[in-house]
Amino acid sequence: MPALQRYRPALPIPQLVAEINKLHHEREAAIYERTHPEIFEQLPALWREMIAVSQPFLGGRQSKLRILDFGCGTGFEARQCLQALGASRIGRLVCYDPSPHMIEQCRRALECRGVPAEYATDPEALDGEFDLLITNSVLHHIADPLAAIAGLMPLLAPTAVWLNGHEPSRRYQANPECRALLKRYDARYRWRRLLDARRYARRALRFARLAELPEDYAARRAFEHALFARRPPARLVSRLVDFHVVLDDAESEAGARRGLDFMALKAAWRGQWELLWRRTYAFLGPHYPPSLPARWRDEASLLAGKYPDDGANCCLVWRRTVQG
Repeated sequence: MPALQRYRPALPIPQLVAEINKLHHEREAAIYERTHPEIFEQLPALWREMIAVSQPFLGGRQSKLRILDFGCGTGFEARQCLQALGASRIGRLVCYDPSPHMIEQCRRALECRGVPAEYATDPEALDGEFDLLITNSVLHHIADPLAAIAGLMPLLAPTAVWLNGHEPSRRYQANPECRALLKRYDARYRWRRLLDARRYARRALRFARLAELPEDYAARRAFEHALFARRPPARLVSRLVDFHVVLDDAESEAGARRGLDFMALKAAWRGQWELLWRRTYAFLGPHYPPSLPARWRDEASLLAGKYPDDGANCCLVWRRTVQG
């Protein structure tokens, strides 16, 4: 990231990404679910399907599951498991997130449902053995997600299952037909972005200084914490927060290849993880299908049929294959 060096970061990129994410989510935790409506519009059905796929590998219906929610955020994926499996199936639930503010949101969400859980913000505090690893929209916030998962292996049972929800897929950006459809749509409906109420609201808040946006807050606090010699702009902070996400049209046009390629992961993890199930979606990138005109929904559906593995986002189910 050449632009990063202008602000003279004090840490290597992996540590910097982790620290910036903590600062950003310190501000965003309380509003995260309101500002990410796709979580509740798109993902519950996918999580039900993921859990159904995993059931044959999780023992009998009377067995108690030990679950590690890694990067738990506000507890969305833990709630999906509780709803689908039932509280009686949960023997132990540990929710980990490096952000204390996210942990607090998760605690509130689970306690109001009467669910006992353990909470941790320090990965060194995690102990025991887990049958089920759950993550949702977390790996793209980690500079080296492969190393992060490798670090969890000592905590996982030899037959553990991993429900790996809602991550950006690099395969979308590598598919010229997908990129071409997105480019045509954005060119045709560029005016919609100009009328986007949320964009205007964010700009108004920033201009009027009525509220500090998470990226502005993180930029200020990072400078105050001496993570940079010069205060970084909000855009650079956003790039570090969503480290593996293509953020805008300019990056897409420049041929950015961010995200996870699950087929490459499958090859890299051969002998460690078996890919049991996959689903990709969002064939018009950031544009949510129900809000699209019928013609564009149809074109996106055609691409989904032609390239089922190349949606902009993916959900995956893995089973650990290494023994001992």
